[in-house]
Amino acid sequence: MSLKLFEYEAMKKLVILLLIAVNFLNCQRANQSVQVESPHIFKKHPGDAGYRIPFLSQKTIPLVSIAAVGDIMLGHHTIHYIQTYGVDYPFDSTRQALRQSDIAFGNLEAPFTRTGTKFEKTFNFKVPPEYVTGITRSGIDIVTLANNHILDYGIEGLKNTLTVLDSVGLAYCGAGLNLEQARKPAIIERNGLRVAFLGYSLTFPEEFWATKSRGGTNYPTEASMRASIQHCDSIADFIVVTFHWGAEGKNFPKDYQKQYARLAIDLGADLVLGHHPHVLQGLEVYKNRLIAYSLGNFTFSSYSRRATESMILKVYLVEEGLFFAKIIPLSVDNYETEFQPRIVTGARARAVIKNLQTYSEPLNPRQIIDDDGYIWGRRLALSDSYYAADEKNNSSKGSN
Repeated sequence: MSLKLFEYEAMKKLVILLLIAVNFLNCQRANQSVQVESPHIFKKHPGDAGYRIPFLSQKTIPLVSIAAVGDIMLGHHTIHYIQTYGVDYPFDSTRQALRQSDIAFGNLEAPFTRTGTKFEKTFNFKVPPEYVTGITRSGIDIVTLANNHILDYGIEGLKNTLTVLDSVGLAYCGAGLNLEQARKPAIIERNGLRVAFLGYSLTFPEEFWATKSRGGTNYPTEASMRASIQHCDSIADFIVVTFHWGAEGKNFPKDYQKQYARLAIDLGADLVLGHHPHVLQGLEVYKNRLIAYSLGNFTFSSYSRRATESMILKVYLVEEGLFFAKIIPLSVDNYETEFQPRIVTGARARAVIKNLQTYSEPLNPRQIIDDDGYIWGRRLALSDSYYAADEKNNSSKGSN
């Protein structure tokens, strides 16, 4: 490494340390109230159905940090551990990391319900409604409901879930009692900036997809995505689009995932987050926006021998898109962690990062993840030529 490059890398890390210090000092969640909009199906709140949650965050630069995790399913085997150790148990090892971001996001992979008609399929999940308090105290601010399990116990299970989420003030997107409600974004305000979240599911069964007269999840078409993202662009500073998609157990995205992800960004999204495969898939930088094709499992009640590593993806967004992102490697091997995801360090962390580098290599014209797990946006690039290959690659991909 040349001296100039070494000095630049040292400078970047100093900037990151300063940002983390500012974020730690200023992002303690207390005292200040901020407006959060969520699709409140049951009109318990007057006005525009907003509600308020405590949060303190004032920064000297206009950015928002988002911590994203994958699948959350607290039923089945996890119930024994929650009954033994309490509802906070699954999140005890990751709470601090999630709370050090402005917004934390996850995929809620099961309804909060005790009742409902079981849909005829291979796997059906449900979670005792009182377990929701574990999520609200975990640092997670918003969940997507757009997945292939949220209607495992029918429309009654979905209704119960919406009631539970509304009762604790946990924002959500991606499902509703009709298509209009399923398409409605959730909007969270931080640092004087509004972040809109849209949730989509491309997974079967089709009976779970909402229609004008039937509740369910938000299935994307180009026309509906265009309308929703344009609407969000008129009311928010940043747009996060989440997709439930891909093949379970596969570390590389299908072509349609890449097409939808890039289309979302072409239409105006600032960040794309994916889930469903239960394992990690690669990351892509497209037009200085980050795509995470699969965030893997987070706290998910299974003993899978394949879904053993995951991550918290922390993304810093600025006006021109990606400022930088940081991968926080996790172990989600439940034989070892007993349904409490753990942050790993040293050789184990390096192995997770190395795997993500491998999964990401086919998606980018250069390696976007450094050995410390950082992904640098354009503002922190080495030079203008650093992104030249990206521009050529993006133009060849087109808008799909």
